[in-house]
Amino acid sequence: MTFKQVKHISKENLLLLVIYCCVLMFCIFNDPIYSFDTYSYLRAMPYRQMGYVIFLKSFSYVFGSYFEELVVLIHAIVSLFGVHYFYKQVSSIFNLNNILKFILVGILLIPFFSPLLIANNLCSEGLGYGLYLLFIAIGLNILFKNKRKDIKFYVIVFLVLVSVRSQFLISTLIFAGVYFLMYRKSLFQRKHLLTITIFCGLVLVASISERSYHKLKDGFFKPTPLGFTSASTAPIYISDTTDYLLIDKKDYREILKMSYNTLTNKDLLLKPNQTPEEDYLFFHKNLPKICNQTVREEGVAYYFKQTVPEDWSENQANSYPFFEAEAACKVYTFTLIKAHFKKWVQLFYTNLTYGFYSPLILFFVVIMFFFSLIKTTFYYQKKYAVLFLLSSLILSNALFIAFASHSIQRYLFYNYALLFLLFISTLKLLKRE
Repeated sequence: MTFKQVKHISKENLLLLVIYCCVLMFCIFNDPIYSFDTYSYLRAMPYRQMGYVIFLKSFSYVFGSYFEELVVLIHAIVSLFGVHYFYKQVSSIFNLNNILKFILVGILLIPFFSPLLIANNLCSEGLGYGLYLLFIAIGLNILFKNKRKDIKFYVIVFLVLVSVRSQFLISTLIFAGVYFLMYRKSLFQRKHLLTITIFCGLVLVASISERSYHKLKDGFFKPTPLGFTSASTAPIYISDTTDYLLIDKKDYREILKMSYNTLTNKDLLLKPNQTPEEDYLFFHKNLPKICNQTVREEGVAYYFKQTVPEDWSENQANSYPFFEAEAACKVYTFTLIKAHFKKWVQLFYTNLTYGFYSPLILFFVVIMFFFSLIKTTFYYQKKYAVLFLLSSLILSNALFIAFASHSIQRYLFYNYALLFLLFISTLKLLKRE
């Protein structure tokens, strides 16, 4: 390495340090932000994941009334560390010039400012963002820099990440798929089999860890009761008020009937003679009112009125309604999607495109996904594998959010940097071709 190179790197790092310090000061001098989610984490509600519950309650217990400022500081440090590590690894792997590096840093720092303010919001995104960037960067190193020794860091970061944000659970399977395509001709070598097994096995480890947490805290070896409670919102929104008759189990049927009555009184069901965009925008705006404030509340209230076994602990009695309401919502989700598939698909598609701001961006990502999948499968080269990985990660997160919730910036900002890299990689590919 020449003296000029060392000097250049020093200037770059100095500039980055100044930028990071400015962002850190911005976070510190802005007040912590409480939301409805914050209080549910502090109360360790059954529908909250273990990672952020443990983190937030630990700080609250140890530092008392001063914990909010320290949490903001930790959020900022973890997120900035993730930004820096991701920036360094990606700049090397994608061979970015100074202009592209500058744009990438800007994109990575967007979530620190309004409206997201991830460091100041006392919610799981404060840890999730930095962990996600670390996870992606370490995975890129394993795939494209052949750093298999980093697998231990990959395991740790992934398990912590999904304990905070479960929306990324299947991301490790995407890395497994890319790894399989890269080494399929020598897959039965011990090192490749071990790596694939670790990538895939992490899903099972994460699931068991989550269930074990609820067994210890709530008395039930079950997953966090949130996914289907949220996913059922769209099918219920587009269904008919008589669809409770489709539900076989009496308790579930009664809860859905009560929910329909409440939703009708609140005027929160699908309205006739509207465009798909109008249907979605109403759903997008009112999802919390339909899901959290109606369906879950009706279900939980119903089961709190039921008699529980005498040998149950207090924790079991208090958490059981949430787990059973989640089980009911799982039935609602699949039953109502089947009954109104066409309407649900239309809402799902509008939800998906809304998250990309334009159907053109969605089509671009989908086209690159299939193009890179075919190329990586039959004519493996690093440039195609990179495109496949990026497009798969973007689509998996967007599809999960469109199925389980509504496409708000809070859930999708993780895709911003990956979309930029996908666009840059595509342009470079076109220039080579």
